[in-house]
Amino acid sequence: MSIEQVSLEIMGRAFNIGTPPEEKATLLQAVNMLNQKFDTIKQSGRIVETDKIIIMASLNLVHDLLKMTVKDDLAIGEFERKITDMINTCDKVLSKSA
Repeated sequence: MSIEQVSLEIMGRAFNIGTPPEEKATLLQAVNMLNQKFDTIKQSGRIVETDKIIIMASLNLVHDLLKMTVKDDLAIGEFERKITDMINTCDKVLSKSA
C-alpha cells in the first residue's frame, strides 16, 4: 500500500501526515470537521485554553460519531480502528514538533 504525504493545517498548525491515497479525501474532511468544531468552541468564548478547546472539539466529534453509529447501526469497530490510527498519527506528529 502506498502512502501519500499530505500537508494540512489543524487549528492553525502545519502538519504533514501520511495517508493511503484512497483515504486522502476522508482525512481532509476529518481535518475540516475538527477545525470547524475548534473554531465554534473558540468563538463561543467560554473556553480559552487551547488544550481544553482541543479536548472539547474531539469529544464533540466522537460523541457525534457514536450517536450516528448507534442510530444507523454502523460497524463501530471500524470507526474505533480509524480513530485509533488518527490518534496515533497525531501523537507521532505532535511528538516530532515538540
